[in-house]
Amino acid sequence: MNIHFKPARLKAALLAAAALTCAACSTGSLFDSDVPVPTAYVIAPAPAGSITDAPVTQVDLAIGRPDFAPGLDTDRIAVLDGRKLDYYRGVRWGGRSVEVVQSMLVSSINDQQLFRSVTPEQARVANDYMLDVEVRHFEADNANGKIPEVHVMIIGRLIRVADRRLVTTVSSAAIVAASAERMSAVTAAFESAAQKVALDLARQTAVAVSADEPTLRKARGEGNEARSSNAG
Repeated sequence: MNIHFKPARLKAALLAAAALTCAACSTGSLFDSDVPVPTAYVIAPAPAGSITDAPVTQVDLAIGRPDFAPGLDTDRIAVLDGRKLDYYRGVRWGGRSVEVVQSMLVSSINDQQLFRSVTPEQARVANDYMLDVEVRHFEADNANGKIPEVHVMIIGRLIRVADRRLVTTVSSAAIVAASAERMSAVTAAFESAAQKVALDLARQTAVAVSADEPTLRKARGEGNEARSSNAG
């Protein structure tokens, strides 16, 4: 006996079968995927109280959202092989490098207690100074197949917020060799280099801010207020 479907019923049956097939594929991809989940790494801030030889000022400092050299603004961990920029497979930073570095700088500098407060630029807090950040290097170097060396270089432009004037430019760089050819050792070298740079920038910034405080008061008009008060 031959069974004949009407065109409308046949089309509905085919659509239902396709939907069931897609649902099964979707379920399988969610729970039975063979795609490995990338390992995420973070960078801890420099230990609190590491700086004891810098001036302390009661000013509020903002850390700008960093600008990165081309190819480095990513959540992937960059590695140079000669002049070729590549990325380690199966690993990621815990966020984009711009977020990782800014968070590390804010926490590292704040924890030194050199300023009244240290916040990210986007926190919308009124600040006396802003450190505009440029990241020139934030990569491992695997030249000649040797154990990787991590290179971190950050430039900071200290801006007086009251009159938007550039006070000074500070910069710091560090190169730290990984202890072994393992990803955990490479990211530990990233952390060590980044912390060294953060502490050096914190010290230079503290010295610059301390020297600039009289100009900051003048830009705010605080000197004029003081003279008016004395005259009265």
